[in-house]
Amino acid sequence: MTRETLSLHPVPPPSPPAADLRRLPITVVMNAGSGREDKSEAGAAIEKVLEASGRDVELLVAKRPRDLAALVRGAADRRPGILAAAGGDGTLNAVAAVAYQRSLPFAVIPLGTFNYFARELGIPLDPAAAAQVAVDGSIRRVAIGEVNGRVFLNNASIGLYRRLLEWREVHKRRFGRNRFVAFVSGLVTLMREHRPYRLALQIDGHPLNLSTLTVFFGRNALQMEQLGLDEAVCVARGELAVLALREVGRHDLLALVLRGALARLETAENLRQYCALTVQIERLDEGTRHIRVALDGELVDCELPLVVRSVPEALQVLVPAVPEVRA
Repeated sequence: MTRETLSLHPVPPPSPPAADLRRLPITVVMNAGSGREDKSEAGAAIEKVLEASGRDVELLVAKRPRDLAALVRGAADRRPGILAAAGGDGTLNAVAAVAYQRSLPFAVIPLGTFNYFARELGIPLDPAAAAQVAVDGSIRRVAIGEVNGRVFLNNASIGLYRRLLEWREVHKRRFGRNRFVAFVSGLVTLMREHRPYRLALQIDGHPLNLSTLTVFFGRNALQMEQLGLDEAVCVARGELAVLALREVGRHDLLALVLRGALARLETAENLRQYCALTVQIERLDEGTRHIRVALDGELVDCELPLVVRSVPEALQVLVPAVPEVRA
């Protein structure tokens, strides 16, 4: 868990021409603790592709998740160029944040469990194929989310959803990283007592007071679609999907999980749904001026008020190049 740090919100510069892009050095940062078990095999496949490219390349491995941020910043200082993340959501988040702050191209080599960000952009899930995209892909500008200046690519959350992620990591460290452990962990967490938050929100300037178990901000249309939410349309046009769960009992929570598994959350009566560019959150109950937030699964302590926003065309992401059509 880390304290928040504010970004400078840089104005996006023009993307480099294809010829200049091909001359940039490539730094791949791999997280040794990502969800994929065959790290050495994936690393060998990535290294083979990079060496064959003839480019100036470097492969760095973070032994511990807390080493990621410093490793990426140091790489960007030494040899600014393409920053590639090889790992799961937390690795992608750490590398993307530096790429955004330094206005550098960002490449994705997905080694996580769900890989929503890569799948939405059509980036191959095979490590070697994804590394090839880092070598010869083209730039696509994509929106990101921010919470008090901290970047998120897929989602951010407070309350129950954040606690689900927190306990899931505890159980995965104990029982192993797989989807069955994640599912059982979720059920165990849902059966606990959960105290609601009393919040004052400003949703694109419109005030709303509510008592909620969780507030979820989605930035990935594919994830929204798989839950059966129309908010995928909002994400596609550059807005945030904002979901707030009213205070409900355990049986209603389990019913909600079942709806999500069946991609039918859109019809859930206890789920309030909005689309917004900017949301500000304050707590109405007395207490600390900090709140814990999950950003792409990583836990961060943030000061109130929370300011959550969508930043359009913020990140220069390498995606598979479209073949030229000759007349």
